[in-house]
Amino acid sequence: MRHLASFLAALFFAMAAFSSAVAADAPARKASTVKPAKGVSKTAAVAPTRLKATLVAPSSDILHEHFAVRVAGTITAPDGQPLPGATIWKTNTREILAVTNSQGDFTLTLPTNARVTLTCGYAGYEDQQLMLSQPQRNNLYVISLERQK
Repeated sequence: MRHLASFLAALFFAMAAFSSAVAADAPARKASTVKPAKGVSKTAAVAPTRLKATLVAPSSDILHEHFAVRVAGTITAPDGQPLPGATIWKTNTREILAVTNSQGDFTLTLPTNARVTLTCGYAGYEDQQLMLSQPQRNNLYVISLERQK
């Protein structure tokens, strides 16, 4: 998407530069007058106005705001006891992002706010997925894992 926005901005800039060059090469024309239609007074007739193109380029990606995302929380057993050593990983790559401390707390930072699915796991418990479709800058979760059956 970022490349598309850059491409469109460059294309608009090129079109504006081309139209300015063509307008500069064209001989100056006399402003034409408009004759009013039958039954319309002469004061109601308006002469056409020539518009000049102005380039407005975005200073950043205008389609999406990109920012780092902090995800923090606690992983517990069904009875509320913390699970130290529980692991949080990116579901599609299996890249380990964090391991809980002795109180079951974790903190991780994702480089972008793009949609991502994280998986939380602990030996003897069912894995649980955490889907972040539109994460904010700071996200706090309490995740309770169920025992394996």
